[in-house]
Amino acid sequence: MPLIEETLNLKTSSLTQLSEKAKNLIVFCHGYGSDGKDLISIGSYWQRFLPEFYFTSPNAPNNCSINSLGFEWFDLMNNNEKDIARQLNSSILKLKDFIDKKLEQLSLDYSKLFLVGFSQGTMMSLHYALTNFNQIKGVVGYSGKIYDKKLIEDNLKSRPFIFLMHGNEDNIVPVEDMLEAKDFLNRLKINVKTKIFKNCAHSIPTQGLSLGLEFINSLK
Repeated sequence: MPLIEETLNLKTSSLTQLSEKAKNLIVFCHGYGSDGKDLISIGSYWQRFLPEFYFTSPNAPNNCSINSLGFEWFDLMNNNEKDIARQLNSSILKLKDFIDKKLEQLSLDYSKLFLVGFSQGTMMSLHYALTNFNQIKGVVGYSGKIYDKKLIEDNLKSRPFIFLMHGNEDNIVPVEDMLEAKDFLNRLKINVKTKIFKNCAHSIPTQGLSLGLEFINSLK
């Protein structure tokens, strides 16, 4: 059963730590209109294979404009690019503050950090990881894309390991967006691998969970 923490700047769903001392941290970033409880279920599956990891999944900082029960990192319904850029930057700073505090609590450095995102959470994870001075270990991104290529290219500071996965029938974030992200990251000489799932829409298939776990296990 996830614990709900409110001691940090973002309300968070976390799993009870299994080991006496956490050796790695996984932060999940949920999709548009969802919340931290959504992706912490992945941690419940992975935890038995990664007993020395700490799993936490914060809510995005803003109430969702189209779902009063959910949250958003930035407003996808807003057509004003300046507003979106301001919201994105604000959410990145809040996510950074959250991660800094959690790493400090666990006495871990950035090399022990993984981000796992879904949809808008993948956009956030990639932006955070690539523009952060402190290089994290890796990113697992499901059904997402790079939201602002120029912003990342102009502010690129880190080159973590990245694994992007996507369904070929995704009609929310088309698989072409993931392929564009792959080409973009390759041009920047970033280590990225990808996987496309057949007959899969905007979701995470069981195989995707297994492959994400394998990727993290290979880097820990």
